[in-house]
Amino acid sequence: MLLVDDQAYPQQRTALENFAKHMGGELLRNVEQAIQVPIELVVSNEHHGAAMLRAGQFATIQTRSLGEKDHVCGNEETYYPPLTKLAHSMPAVAVTDTYSGPGLGVSWDLHGKRSAFVGTFVR
Repeated sequence: MLLVDDQAYPQQRTALENFAKHMGGELLRNVEQAIQVPIELVVSNEHHGAAMLRAGQFATIQTRSLGEKDHVCGNEETYYPPLTKLAHSMPAVAVTDTYSGPGLGVSWDLHGKRSAFVGTFVR
């Protein structure tokens, strides 16, 4: 399932789908369906690591930077890298990570997980 901005013209939609497949590599090899939805993205300039992405009624991810209480032990390293190459990235806490929509056969509603990255794609 690929959620694409409903403001995109047909050529932009195709470019967005191709970009996502290229950047996602193996993870996006078998996209069954692309759905156009309103996309809202807000990245905070005041709070490093704070961002919110909403894709229609189907998905929401809201992040915040790691804080003192988010450390598991004294050796805090990033256990896994971002899923694609980024020019800049930082691990973040997914305050909210939800999906409830078609195509996946599963929905989730997770909170407070150290499972996100906020970053900038390589151009």
